[in-house]
Amino acid sequence: MGFVFAILHWTAFLLQIIFATVCVASGLFYLTEMIEEYSGISKQIFKWSQVVVGTSFVVLFLFEDTGIIHLVFGLAMIGAACLVLQHYPCIDMFSLRFVGLIVLMVINHITAYYFFRDRFLSFSQIIGYFTLCVWLVPLQLILGLVAGENVLPTTATGASGSGLNY
Repeated sequence: MGFVFAILHWTAFLLQIIFATVCVASGLFYLTEMIEEYSGISKQIFKWSQVVVGTSFVVLFLFEDTGIIHLVFGLAMIGAACLVLQHYPCIDMFSLRFVGLIVLMVINHITAYYFFRDRFLSFSQIIGYFTLCVWLVPLQLILGLVAGENVLPTTATGASGSGLNY
């Protein structure tokens, strides 16, 4: 009797994982379509979310003793995201600004990991910190990369005089 329930349990568990993955993928696809369609509004949302995350770093530093290292790298990541956002929706993935953002995002993630390794907080508190303070801004900019696909090339008069700048 236990063998059949075990098979049923693992089959249902695998189906739930597949359904959850499809739901997350379709939700991210919908978000990228909205970001692509409304790039001006999404830029404003990105700006305000960066302000909220930056304020969260300062508040956590003042009231929860998260440490100066989290404040410095967190605000540096937000600063790099603001620099990348200046050229939105035309984000160049190979620019020094974007690469710097990715490096700071990884460093911010590592410092957060080491911070929570030494403290005993609930899982919901830890995942709340990671979601809002570590993953939100980089995920927004990565999803926002698709907004630059529909931007037409600009024309400018360069030194060659051709008038085209692709």
